[in-house]
Amino acid sequence: MSFSDGVKRISFSGATSYFGMDRGDVIDLSIGEPRDQPSAAVIEAYSSALREKSGSRYAPVQGMQELREALSAKMKKANGIDAPPDQIMVTGGASEAIAFSIMSIVNRGDEVVILEPSYPIMAPMVRYCGGRPVSLKLEFGEGFRPAMDRFQEMVGRRTAMLLINSPHNPTGTVLRKGELRAFSEIFGGFILSDEVYENYTYGEGHSPLASLASRPENVITVNSFSKTYCMCGYRVGYVHACRELIRHMVKLKLCVSTCTSRPAQKAALAALRDMKFPRVMRERFSERREALLSGLESLGLPHVEPRGAFYVFPEISEFGKDEEAFGLFLKAGVLTMPGTLFHGDYAGHLRMSFAAPVDEIGEGVSRMEGVIA
Repeated sequence: MSFSDGVKRISFSGATSYFGMDRGDVIDLSIGEPRDQPSAAVIEAYSSALREKSGSRYAPVQGMQELREALSAKMKKANGIDAPPDQIMVTGGASEAIAFSIMSIVNRGDEVVILEPSYPIMAPMVRYCGGRPVSLKLEFGEGFRPAMDRFQEMVGRRTAMLLINSPHNPTGTVLRKGELRAFSEIFGGFILSDEVYENYTYGEGHSPLASLASRPENVITVNSFSKTYCMCGYRVGYVHACRELIRHMVKLKLCVSTCTSRPAQKAALAALRDMKFPRVMRERFSERREALLSGLESLGLPHVEPRGAFYVFPEISEFGKDEEAFGLFLKAGVLTMPGTLFHGDYAGHLRMSFAAPVDEIGEGVSRMEGVIA
């Protein structure tokens, strides 16, 4: 049998086989999925939409007008971004928005600079399009902060795109305004800014790139309802970009998934109207963060304190490579994520999520302590 060269260039860690599984008596510190239920208003909006005559019908390809208008207002008020509704597309989660962005821009032979370690679909999608990922690595010894001098050296005539993520998965770094401005000043092409963890910051607030970039028309802002509103399974994300790029992404949306489900979009609209829920979630995750950081201190695992998202990326090389440490903790009943899932050069790290409740985090730390001692 013969398969496309593009799809053969995509590879993932075996750890992804645990995604979405019922894991029994395993403390899950792996997947970045809040265990909390969405607000009652979200659940009611979704169930009500199912009962409507239009509930099972196709939605507009670009997204429902009412939701795009609400997103436009949200981005203006909360993010300081002028985003007219016709420059916003509703997607099947942030993953679809990232994939469509890359597919719309990258050609064979193009170079794409990626802030590494990164969300695992970024580099594979670049390779699928025939492009070459170029890694701007965040180093543990530098507090996982980007080195702008190294970035400047990477940018050349073949550079088609820059992919960044803040607050950052998996390190928890929050990019500062000066760093974001520098990215925009050094590189004049398209910059995709993945901001799905914008609600989760601890001390340092989130700065949307498009609100301060020197060329805001070149910024692609990707966001999602999955994390802020605990709606991972609803699969609703959104992307803001210039009109021409949105038009190209709409073509891809039509070919790949036609539309985002109407009930899910109604639920997303209800989520946007709830101002209290994101604050409640931020407070919960702040407590969970403290629980995991305290546990890592007691275990003696070196780590950089995360300022955003809900992950820690500790250094675990004393136990061997990441897959070995992953297996060691899994035998103890704790599921983590190998660092190489996010980039091949991070075999000395595991990602641990503090999306789990505080009591589960405490139990997970106790189990890890049992195999470390």
